[in-house]
Amino acid sequence: MNLNSRNAARVKASLKVRERRRAENDARAARIMTAAARVFARRGVENATMEMIAREANVAVGTIYLHFASRDEVYLNLCADRGTQLGAGYREVIGRGLKPLDEIRALAQVYIEYLQESADPILISEPIPYSEIRKRLRRSSEIRAFDRGSRIRREVFRLFESSVKRGFDAGLIADSLGPTGVTVAIWSILNGAFMVTRDREYLVHTLGFEPQGFVAKALDSYLQGVIAAARAGTLKSKPAQRRNRPLGMTRKGNRL
Repeated sequence: MNLNSRNAARVKASLKVRERRRAENDARAARIMTAAARVFARRGVENATMEMIAREANVAVGTIYLHFASRDEVYLNLCADRGTQLGAGYREVIGRGLKPLDEIRALAQVYIEYLQESADPILISEPIPYSEIRKRLRRSSEIRAFDRGSRIRREVFRLFESSVKRGFDAGLIADSLGPTGVTVAIWSILNGAFMVTRDREYLVHTLGFEPQGFVAKALDSYLQGVIAAARAGTLKSKPAQRRNRPLGMTRKGNRL
């Protein structure tokens, strides 16, 4: 083996070592965030500590600091990663080429599944509005994690909003809120209905209400309203069109 071949082999071996270490680091960071999600779900973000996360992940506290500067940074990265997964689910649905209303319902189902997986460590344990967390961040890595999460949240919202806009453009949905407002309304309904139905025992035994499937049904009830508004608007426009035609003329301008 000549000198060039030996150098090339050493470089190749070095790259493999780096790739293996990077993969190990990524796997360890993912394990830490998975453990943190369980801690946040039990204790809430404000009451969680790095020591609790370390015990849950079965690593030394110092190991966590190799990856994250603070508990907030762990939380912000967890939010960003879960948001990325949600966005991937949305893109998969949008890529199917469904009709607008079918697409909205499919996106809602993806979001419901996201809530079932992420509500405890994120939605429920979030101590203050996400934007308020930024005020207490000081480290550059924390701020980068916050900005990344904010960008992902915007992207995910715009994906859902684009489907709602398709419904507006097709004349299938009508609401004075407009596409952005209707998207916020859908998001609010899904979050609120999910939170209400978490205590099944109370709903069934105290109120006599079975919450199974209620989240999707609540959304569908709202959609029926905006769909009906669109249909009503279409029906109102037809008589107006007839009144504007001269007496005895057809739509094409011919005499009856």
